[in-house]
Parts: sequence; structure tokens; C-alpha cells
Amino acid sequence: MQNHMYVFPARKFQIQTPGSTTFTCISWMLNRGYVAVGGSDGALRVMLLNLDQDKSNPPSSLNPWLSSQQLEGHSSSGMNIVRKMFENYLHSVRVLSWNEVYQKLASTDDAGVIIVWMTHGPDESWFEEMVNNRQKSTVSSLKWSNDGMKIAIAYEDGQVIIGSVDGNRLWNKDIGGSLTKIAWNTDDTLLLLGFADGEVHAYSQYGEFVSKVKMLCVENMELETALSKDLKKDVIVSMEWYVPPHSSKIVTNVGGGQSLTQQYRNADTSYNLIGDESYNNTASRLKVPEGRPPFLVAYQNGNIQLMCNENISKGVSIVRLPSTLIIMAQWSPDGSMFAVAGLQLDLPETERNVLHFISAYGERLQSIRLAPGHFAGIAWESSGHRLGALIDTNIYLVVIKFPYRWTYCGQTLVFAYKTLDSLQEVLVFYETKMEVKTKRYVQNLCSLKSYGDYCVTIFRTEELRGAYTMQLCDSIGTPVDSHTTNVPCSVVAMNASVVIVASTESFIVWHYSVPRQENTVTVSTGFQKTGNTNRNIPPDQNDKVHYIDEHRTEKQQQPTNGVTTDPICAIAASANFFLIACESGILYRFSLPNVQLQSTFKSNIPAPKLMTINCDGSRLALIGKYNVLRLIDLPKENIFTPILTFERREVWSVEWDDAKNDLLALMEKQRL
Repeated sequence: MQNHMYVFPARKFQIQTPGSTTFTCISWMLNRGYVAVGGSDGALRVMLLNLDQDKSNPPSSLNPWLSSQQLEGHSSSGMNIVRKMFENYLHSVRVLSWNEVYQKLASTDDAGVIIVWMTHGPDESWFEEMVNNRQKSTVSSLKWSNDGMKIAIAYEDGQVIIGSVDGNRLWNKDIGGSLTKIAWNTDDTLLLLGFADGEVHAYSQYGEFVSKVKMLCVENMELETALSKDLKKDVIVSMEWYVPPHSSKIVTNVGGGQSLTQQYRNADTSYNLIGDESYNNTASRLKVPEGRPPFLVAYQNGNIQLMCNENISKGVSIVRLPSTLIIMAQWSPDGSMFAVAGLQLDLPETERNVLHFISAYGERLQSIRLAPGHFAGIAWESSGHRLGALIDTNIYLVVIKFPYRWTYCGQTLVFAYKTLDSLQEVLVFYETKMEVKTKRYVQNLCSLKSYGDYCVTIFRTEELRGAYTMQLCDSIGTPVDSHTTNVPCSVVAMNASVVIVASTESFIVWHYSVPRQENTVTVSTGFQKTGNTNRNIPPDQNDKVHYIDEHRTEKQQQPTNGVTTDPICAIAASANFFLIACESGILYRFSLPNVQLQSTFKSNIPAPKLMTINCDGSRLALIGKYNVLRLIDLPKENIFTPILTFERREVWSVEWDDAKNDLLALMEKQRL
């Protein structure tokens, strides 16, 4: 299903720093919510952000921090033992890595000093546990193993050191090349090493060479493109293997009372869903679906390679971000997508800071521009609904609104969520008047849509007769009709007699049947129950695949290379017609039930992401690529009249009233 998630910067947290500190890195602990930022002059600060969403207090009146502690180990004002060991040194903190299991923080600076920090006491203050300096090279990357038992350290001179969580060196090896990144695989049996020349090698957990990972995104790249705009072809900026974070083995606040981290979690109540058993205030621990790539390698030049494992023979996706200098990429807490921080070099200098959100399969979901300044990095918050972007001395809290799968039919709220202990999803039919829940356990749910007293659920089934199954259900979840198709379900629309399903290039119209009943109008919804059975529709009509290219004019025709460059991105249905929108902004109007093209209209709205038609089919509400809501009057089948006096920005959802043709509800940022 096409993702209509909405992303916006909600708050700015300013970090008070002495002098002219420039921050260089950020990391957010998923299990307890601590944020660490490091920078020049040895600056290192560990904080708990105040995420309280109490609307009665304006943001300016809220204390931005629940706690904030400056750690002095990397600075000249650090502890005596550090000053004695490393006299007259003052360096920038370069890399931060949290141990989620044992609640430790590892930090390193450009002098090669590594410090491991841990908390102590009821106030959860941080202190140095271990200090190390090889004094021969700079640390380019360090990562704790997923079980928290080991730490892998990669040096620029090619040395790799593996240490235990209690400080013992397990082994070290000279790899024989300049290293830039290091990562552990799912079960910590492999180490992935990224080299300065862009190559990636796999080693066993004991340091034995296993294989060279084939990087198709580099090998298939044109040299001219690689060298353009001063972007180096082979600089790896991020290499991450997603693994659901392990639970902490450390019990905090043994003395009783409410700890700082408990206050942090209690403040974060804004995203709980009715019946969503998977939600909690700590990191997502959902199982990873088979076939979903967990291994990511991002290059500075805008190329990203996604892999299911280190073996290139299995699913590989390549994402290319043109004219983009990637700063870093990071998986979301549930691994379903990743965020890419970068500089868009073809934009004015004050608009270059961009943030991309891309699915684990390589589908681009959303992009936003951020405030100008030195963009140092990003870090996800544990719920996956927020992300911190470090720019200059500020953390910009970016909020992600996901397109939850839900709908409303009759008096029943229908929604789906994933369980923690399996890859199954729970489909819930919640009858709001009697407050009765009916649950169904399903797999591969793609979409939910409703009209009147019925809803359609669409599943990916991969059966011989069709890859997708559409199932019509009543308000208590009982299936009353079904149909299969091979058209991928990207966008869906529904009215009293048909369901329209579209991919990026084609669509089908399913004339569904419902049980016969008298013509009545329900009091709760205002919809007319027609007892529609669609008996007069030819059987092959439901199976006919309509291609949008067949309806383009000569000027709108696509190149004959088999690739649709103007894909379908939104659809909407009324009683006797439906609309299809393409990325170029062209709208196609088709009649129902015979599916004939009535007219086309070239709007000035690029890439419409959501369309909905009012109850009498006289007006269209349309949200474009940049979350601007506009209205278009539809007085006749061949007339589209934009209402130029109406425009609302930062809108991510809109619904018309079921009975009044001039009343609608919309969501602007976090306001209804």
C-alpha cells in the first residue's frame, strides 16, 4: 500500500554550550531514552529530553530537559587521571555508541581516546568506567555487539580490536587497509568491515576472512557521475545491520521512587493506540519479516545498497539520491524504514539540509527540508515516531505521522496492528455502540477501505489465481464477497458498488456484491443501503486490467521503454464516477459502472498524495506533494474548477462529512 506518512519538525531543543562548540555526532539510547551529543573541544553531553506533549503549556514554557550532564573526559577540564594520561590534548568527539543491554555509552575522539561511561546512584549520573588509547591511529568506527557482550573497534590504519563488556581484549588483527565503518550481523557471528576504497568485507567473529561483499551500487555507477560535484565514489558514511534491540539487563533505581527515565516514559503518551498491544515506551522488538533487507551500506555520493545478508545472490535494492551528499543513514527502531540525512547540492545553500525517509525495500516515503546550519547527524527515538536532527547546537525534534491502517463502517472502527511475538497482524472490528471487539489474525494485510456498512480488506496472497485477495466484510468482520487480482495494491477507493484498486501504471474496478436487503438509509451513517448485487455486470469486467497509458493524449505519452514515468499516485470515488491522479498533476475522470474516460485536467499540484470527493460528487479535496490542501469544484463531467481562494498548508489528512457537501475535517500537524 502506498505510504502517505507525514513528517514535520515539531520542536527545537537548544543545547547550552560554553564558547563556540560545534557538535559533530548524536546518538539516542532506545531502552532508556538518553540522548548523547559530542562535538569540538571535547564536548560530550548526555540528556533526557522532555517529550511532554501537554497542550495546556506552550512549548516555550516547558523545561526542554529532564536531565542534562556535561561529561568532561574528552575535554581539557576532564578528570585528573585523563589529564595525566593525555596532557595538553583537546579534540573533537567523533563516534558515539550505546550498549542497550548493559546501559553503557562508548565515545571516542579524533585523538583515538575511547571512554566507556555508565550511570551510578539514584540520580542516574554518568561517570567514566574505562579509558583506553592505542596512541597510534584514530578510531573510525565502533559498535557494541547486539547482545552487549563485546565491542568492535575499527581504526583508520586497518587495526581491528574486539573487547569484552568488562574491558578485556579478546583479539586484535591488522586487516591491511584503511577502515571507515564496522557492523555486526544479526547473531553477532560476522563482522562487516567497510574500507576507505568503498569495499565491504565479511569476517568471522574471531577475525577470519569470510568473503568480499559485492557492492553493485558502486560497480554499476558511471565514473563521470561518481566524480561530479566533488563527490567521492567510494566513501562509506553509514553501514548498519538492523537487529531489534535487546532488552536491558540492568535494573535502574533500585531504591524506589520514580527515576528520570520513568518520568521520560510517562511523559511520552501521545502515540498509544486503542488495542495496540505492540506499543510501549521502549524500543520495538517485532520480528523481522523474511525477505526484508536488514543490511544497509550508504555512500557519500548518494548511493545506498540494501541487502538481505552479505550474500549478494539474494534480494538487493539500490537507492540513488541524485545531487545529494549523504551525511549518514540510520534504521528506524522497527527496521521497516531508514532515515537519510544529507545535503541537496542543487538547492540554495540555506535550503540544502534535507531528510529522506525510505522503506526497507527501497521505496521513497517522504522528504523534508530542515533549518540551515551545520547538519551533524540524526538519531531515532525508541517509538519510531520521532527523530532528532542535530544542526549547529540544536536538536530539531522531527515528528513522523504514520498512515495507520484503519477505517470506519457502520458503527464499527476497523484497524490493524502487529503483535510482538509473531509476524501476524491483528485485524480488529470494534463496535463502538456496544463496545464489542472482534479480532482476526491475518498476514500480509495491504489496505483497508470502507463505505457505508461494509469494508474491504486487501491481502497479498501469492496464489495462482491472483497475487492479491480483496475481501468484502460487514461491520462484524464476516466476509460477504471476495475477488483476486494481480494488480499491486498501491492505492484504493470504494463506493456503494465498486472497489477500485490501482498500481503505479494500471487499475481494476471490482463490482462487488452484498446480501439483498430493502432500500433503507442508516441513521448512523446517512448512506443508502441499496441491496446492490451487481448481477448485470459481465463476469470478465471485474478481471479487466485498465492501463493508464491507454488514456493519455499524444502530448502525455510516455517513452516506449516499458517504464512509466508518470505513475498513478492517488484515486477517489463518487457514486457514478472516479478520479485518478498521476505524479505530473494530471487528473483523469472515469464514468461508472462502464469505466469510460470522461475528461482530463492538468492541475498545478505535483504528485497528489490523497484525494477525496464530497458526498454529492460536486467537490474534490486534494493534498499535494508538499502537504498543501486545495479544493476543486466538479460541476460537470468535463469541468474542473480550482477554488483559488482556498489553501491550507501542513495538512496530512482530510475527510468530508457523509451528509453535508460543504463540511470537511482536516489534520494540520498535530491539530484537528
